[in-house]
Amino acid sequence: MAPWWHNPRTMTSQTHVVAAAPAEPPPTPASSDDRLRLGRPGLAAATVAGLAAVASSLWSGMNADVTYALGGIETAGRGGVSVFDVFVARPLAYRLLMWLVELPVGDDAPIRVAHLLTRLSASLLVVAVTVVLFLGLRRFLDSRAAGFIAAATGLSLVIAPPWHFLEPDWVAVLAVALAVGAACAPRRVWLGAVLGGFCVLLTVAVKLATAPLALLALIMVAVLNWRRAAWATAAAAALTVVWYVATKALLPWENIWLGDQAALVVDSPIHHGVRWEDIYRLLRGIGDVALLSPLVAVAPAAAAVLVRRLRPGRPRWIGTGVAVAAAGLSVAPAYGQGEFFMYHFAPVPVLAAAVCAAAFALCPGARTPLLAVTTVFVVASFVLLRQSPQWRLDHVIAVTMTYAVVALIAAVAAWHLDGRRLRAVPAAAMAVVLIAGMVLATLPRAPYAFSGYNQEVLNDKPSAPGYAELRERIGPDTPVMYFSFASVNYDLGNPTACRYPSPQWLQRAAKPGNPSAGFRSYADNLKCLTEDTKSRYLIWQWQWFSIATSSEEVKALVAKRFDCSLKARIPGPRELVVCPTHRWIK
Repeated sequence: MAPWWHNPRTMTSQTHVVAAAPAEPPPTPASSDDRLRLGRPGLAAATVAGLAAVASSLWSGMNADVTYALGGIETAGRGGVSVFDVFVARPLAYRLLMWLVELPVGDDAPIRVAHLLTRLSASLLVVAVTVVLFLGLRRFLDSRAAGFIAAATGLSLVIAPPWHFLEPDWVAVLAVALAVGAACAPRRVWLGAVLGGFCVLLTVAVKLATAPLALLALIMVAVLNWRRAAWATAAAAALTVVWYVATKALLPWENIWLGDQAALVVDSPIHHGVRWEDIYRLLRGIGDVALLSPLVAVAPAAAAVLVRRLRPGRPRWIGTGVAVAAAGLSVAPAYGQGEFFMYHFAPVPVLAAAVCAAAFALCPGARTPLLAVTTVFVVASFVLLRQSPQWRLDHVIAVTMTYAVVALIAAVAAWHLDGRRLRAVPAAAMAVVLIAGMVLATLPRAPYAFSGYNQEVLNDKPSAPGYAELRERIGPDTPVMYFSFASVNYDLGNPTACRYPSPQWLQRAAKPGNPSAGFRSYADNLKCLTEDTKSRYLIWQWQWFSIATSSEEVKALVAKRFDCSLKARIPGPRELVVCPTHRWIK
């Protein structure tokens, strides 16, 4: 059975919208000639383009936030700390996923091989989710349309911008796609409710700030089938209660860490309410995302033609409400966190890719204008992303406003041109242009952001000069204590017995005015200095951790345990100071 938005003549008992709609007929349904047909040459072209995009994404290294989590879990694990007990500023669900994708990587793997294997492992997981999504969509859509939408969604996750890939926000979007597929694929509604509800829970479990995506997942299921969405909502609510109670009882430190982490995010609206400054930063962030992933700028036009498929009146108003709600929920995590890093916008490009693919697949009359506007935005973004950081910063307002105006004009034009007899667009051309709209941010030397934080950071090959030599010098299995951001742990790989492999709480407390010293997490982190007897070296990233401004207690404990004098230091990368323990000095 088709969903109500795909076939307005069905499911009137669920929506009650068709009977109340005016008598004006809906847009002419697609004929058999308008169905999505790739053919062998088109399939080959789309496959080559997709593989080239994936290859491009594999060239760049994973971002430092991801290697922070991987490095903390890996080095603490080698020191005997369970993934259930280690602190890497991420919830347990996310830690378990990162532990899983890191399994194929050996302890002695070269840095480039480690990055590649982790990416491939995560990509295989995306492929599995894509298959589940296809099976769910196929229950309500034509198989070709379901395959096109699922493939676009999966590919947008695999070739996500490097600052998005494997971040908790990215994982939450993966859970959304899995929730939609799992809720709709099984024949038995109750089974879909349980599976879909569990996946909805994951959108919250991997990061509390991504909770709005749970509602997005349920809305997407409701678009396909209201009954399944209702049962999935009930199952998700029940499972969330079970998850919270079990976590609080069995892993009490998860809630302690969560509370202390939330207290550190002082710029979040949860602390100060709505401010115009935050609204401006949100809009500017959305502009940056549209420049990095131009399908975001095409999405309003794609959503417009999808809404136009509905009968005039209440159905179209409902469709418009769904589109606005989905857009709002996709940016809600970024607004709620108040930092507006690009990875906080990870849901936006994936949702845009799915919406654009749905419009291409289901709205044959709009394919030509959509293809044209997508091409314009892709070419513009390709040129603009090659400009210098200073030029981008100086022209961001003008460029963003131009994108917004063109996107609005494109949406109006697509609405009016939909259904007119225009020249047919080959399906292969649609697929290739969609892929081009996803891949720009993953190209070599593309910036992490157009104008925001990290705008000067460029995609680059993974490298860690000097770390292999240091590891050989001190011994690869020698236990150490890290006073570093845990991406250093990832590059070095030596085990640590501290369950705070990156001592966030000690590091934050060293900053004047920071309240961390009063947190329970700080006191627990301090035990690494008072109780650890195994570490033979201190790996100190001096630009990240200021021992000089730390508390007198921390300074005394470090001085008592380690000798950081110039004479005693072990040679290593210039960003590190390697201090032996006093009893290991020869």
